[in-house]
Amino acid sequence: MIQMINHPVWRFENQMPEGREFEIYHSTNTNPQPSIYHGHGHYEIYFLLRGSLKVIVEELDLNPVLGEALIYPPQCMHRVTHTDPSQPYERFYIYLSREYLSAVSTEDYNFIEKLDNLTAGGRYCFRPGQQAVLDLVPMADEIIEAAMDTSPAGVLANRCRMTMYLIRLLKLLEESITPEADSASSRMNDLIRYINQNAAQPLSLDHLAEVFGISKYVLLHEFKDYTGMSIYQYILTRRIILAQQLIEQGAKPNQACEQSGFTDYTSFYRAFKARTGKSPNQYSKSQQE
Repeated sequence: MIQMINHPVWRFENQMPEGREFEIYHSTNTNPQPSIYHGHGHYEIYFLLRGSLKVIVEELDLNPVLGEALIYPPQCMHRVTHTDPSQPYERFYIYLSREYLSAVSTEDYNFIEKLDNLTAGGRYCFRPGQQAVLDLVPMADEIIEAAMDTSPAGVLANRCRMTMYLIRLLKLLEESITPEADSASSRMNDLIRYINQNAAQPLSLDHLAEVFGISKYVLLHEFKDYTGMSIYQYILTRRIILAQQLIEQGAKPNQACEQSGFTDYTSFYRAFKARTGKSPNQYSKSQQE
């Protein structure tokens, strides 16, 4: 059953509450706070309507404008910073669970496959055009308004409405594929790529400073400025994401602990529960249900 809310307050930041198939928002802030570098377990499709942004997506540094769209696949690390306080920050965005996408897919039209194809090779930015994006807003608002009807018939109707909207949206994005600005040569992008590829290995600050030929002090401050989180927090996040994937693939919690770079189970347990809201064993059982 679909559950939707308009103004969520989540215990676990940037995570769609369990049991929800999708969420859609149209919001405006006058003084938004920058997000930290984060990932989540659902797909996100995002459109900027007003404001000036810097967006880091994995190894890319982007500045989206009206007429562009971003897709973040599950566990894709990203951060949004509002760079001009004089401008209101308006956007609409959609969260889509894999369960919902799978339920509304058919043998000939697979939503998950289409989203994965769109983001294949690290493509996250699309340019459908200003008018196309503005045309999408009233339909998004209609779905948000219709979510107020929580009767069984209303919920089913809105699920159909969302599915039809998504078909139109994906077609628009498929027709607008264009290469995005790539800043992978920057030092922080190279560092993030290195950590992503070696998250399960020992990654001390001394080691990273040696690999990239800069002082630990510079490394710490540049990374924090770039991502909004410390190197330690980022490595921890990547390791928990890796542990989640291992458990989803059938590994036992103690195996996931060892294979994701943790040196002891106690620290793994605490970090895992802090990020997911579940202990490793609870998470493992939930994947078997």
